[in-house]
Amino acid sequence: MEFEFLVDKELRKIVLEKKEGGYCIAYGENQVTADIQSISPHVLSLMIDGRSYLVYIARDKEKKYIFIDGQQFIVQEPGRETKSFHAGEEKAQEGKLLITAPMPGKVIKIHVVEQQEVRKNQTLAIVEAMKMENDIKSSVEGFVKKIFVSVGELVDSEKPLIELETKK
Repeated sequence: MEFEFLVDKELRKIVLEKKEGGYCIAYGENQVTADIQSISPHVLSLMIDGRSYLVYIARDKEKKYIFIDGQQFIVQEPGRETKSFHAGEEKAQEGKLLITAPMPGKVIKIHVVEQQEVRKNQTLAIVEAMKMENDIKSSVEGFVKKIFVSVGELVDSEKPLIELETKK
């Protein structure tokens, strides 16, 4: 079976073939043999070259969020970019930027206050999803205009967490 996905906005082709004792996975010039076992609807066990990985999968509309070995990947079918992504870009062009969680989760810490100056890549908040902490970072230099959430609140990827205003 051949699949094409957008992985972190880059088109990737993956070929999956069931073989005796597991699956052959080909991507680009690379090829590995893996044993894949389903642990639950959102957790897989993956064994590659004698090393075991737990793979956590969360779904949100057209996107899938995959956590494996400390890395996070956003996967979606080509041509299915969401309107909210483009709307976020437009807001950024107007000098305002709405920050959202990468996936549904629980806000466990907010590192900023309204009117605080922030630098690019500064951690604004931490959202826990699937037993992993995700740092929500600023993509711009600017100021915190509004905080929409509080610690302990459950959020999805559509709800804005924080609104930033870029430096003029």
